[in-house]
Amino acid sequence: MMIFMAEKNLIRRRNFVKLSGVAGVGLLAGCAGGGSGTDDGTGTTEGETGGGGTTGQTDSSGGGSDESIVIGSLQPLSGSFTPWGNAHRAGLAFAVQEVNEDGGVLGRQLEIVESDTQSDAGQADTIFRRFVEQENAVATVGPVSSDVGIRTARTAQELEVPMLLHMSGTNQAITPETTYTFRVGLLPAATTMQAQASLVSDAGYSNVGAIIGDYAWGRSVEAGIQQHFDVDVNVQAAPVGASDFRSFIRRYPQDIEMMVATGHPPGSLSIAGQLNDLGYSPEVVTGPSFPPSVIAGALGDLAFEGGFTHVHNTDVYSDEFAEVARRFGEATGNQFDTHTAYGYVSGKMLAQAIEDAGSTDSTAIADAIRNIRFDTLFANPIEYTENGELKNQVQIYSQLTSEAPSYFPEGNFGFEEQFRTDALPALPADQ
Repeated sequence: MMIFMAEKNLIRRRNFVKLSGVAGVGLLAGCAGGGSGTDDGTGTTEGETGGGGTTGQTDSSGGGSDESIVIGSLQPLSGSFTPWGNAHRAGLAFAVQEVNEDGGVLGRQLEIVESDTQSDAGQADTIFRRFVEQENAVATVGPVSSDVGIRTARTAQELEVPMLLHMSGTNQAITPETTYTFRVGLLPAATTMQAQASLVSDAGYSNVGAIIGDYAWGRSVEAGIQQHFDVDVNVQAAPVGASDFRSFIRRYPQDIEMMVATGHPPGSLSIAGQLNDLGYSPEVVTGPSFPPSVIAGALGDLAFEGGFTHVHNTDVYSDEFAEVARRFGEATGNQFDTHTAYGYVSGKMLAQAIEDAGSTDSTAIADAIRNIRFDTLFANPIEYTENGELKNQVQIYSQLTSEAPSYFPEGNFGFEEQFRTDALPALPADQ
């Protein structure tokens, strides 16, 4: 089945811009930082959050009608995934601010309690339990790392508290045994590779390579390639903490047409830069679902002209997105993007689920999410399977442009759509 729209003119041939000094660019270069003193995107500055912090206005639990309703925010605010955490927390805070200014939920205010997981699965589990058992959180959001997503999905199931994943796209995050974990910002690896396989078929590529990270997400991407691609793909596995990929790149022929860097999120920017430095010019480099500000900041002109794709569920080309982005920019002075949108969508959807449930009981909220049809900033409304997989979602591939969008003229980047999928089927929980 062809998933991509048959618009081959959207897949343009381009050469990488020849730049110097890009080879060592990785996720951490100018992007990552600790949780201390970081701007949350709403004009406020948070202190150290490793021990748990509160971003709401009160210190009460969600237990009574005059108390706030608590949402636990499990964010990577230090380490390799910091940019994801900072973007998500900004969007979540803005959504909660709008909900509270509009009267709250069930007549009560929403409150965020937040802590830095440091992308450590064990620490995330501990924080999750503290949020529920001590802070009375009725739901949680935020995991990015696949390993964290796998661990906390089991925690959510044990505690019967719903969790909305920011990323954590490994197939293993959702299984037949998990019913309290729901994807938001990233389709599972197998579904993403199904989409990219259709891109390969539509473009007629036969010379394709892939560099994956040797961890849960990377191995799920590898399995998806093996399942869905009709051409042989040279897959190289690199350590998740690697920054120099030149020895791997040299194993590919010079005329490689497409490089799948989706399977190595922390290293994908380095892969793009080092391909360029070594004289490779693939037409497409498929990146992960990366905060676009990180792509623009790390790759410079290569981000705008080098074929590096930004993979996202947020429909940045819709009027609804432009309106929220305009409000966010006016309120915070910052640019709203695909990942800020994931935090915003999570906050708004939880508010709607609590309203639909008519209760702050976590089990009732989870049931409401499973049955929700939430028309939001995505191309199609959010709907879920019983196990929390997204149904009928559209995955969009864009290249960044240096032209700022009209809704935020001060922005450092814009988006140019390259292609989008048709509605994608939900991945069965047993795959």
